[in-house]
Amino acid sequence: MNRLDEVVTPPKFFRINIPFGAPPAKPYEGTISDNTFKISRIITGRNSFLPMIEGEIYSKPFGCSIKVRMSLHKIVLAFMILWLWTTGSIGMFSLFAWFVEPSVGAIFVPILGMFFFGWFLCLIPFKIEAKSAIKFLSILLT
Repeated sequence: MNRLDEVVTPPKFFRINIPFGAPPAKPYEGTISDNTFKISRIITGRNSFLPMIEGEIYSKPFGCSIKVRMSLHKIVLAFMILWLWTTGSIGMFSLFAWFVEPSVGAIFVPILGMFFFGWFLCLIPFKIEAKSAIKFLSILLT
């Protein structure tokens, strides 16, 4: 917990990060209490797909064990569910309509393209940031 406290600052509602300015004193912000923590990386610029990291530390006879869970911010998750549900359902409906009546045209292609664009737009940045967070935490906590 002490090592984690060295790199985590309390969260601020509004944070101004100047690009190419001095980096923050601590790279993560969030809360640490008892044996749990909720943190996220402090970045300059925008990244809606930054993982929210929740963890719990368990005592073991020879050290400790850490359980970490990473997820999207709740607002981003709700928006992505809406985006994927809408484009996926309309795309599948268009695909079935095309199977029944091919003269409708292949309108399902761009709609399903939007579905996959949204999926990869969310998945790739999240995975990159999650891998970076795992690497940082494993170095910090070993």
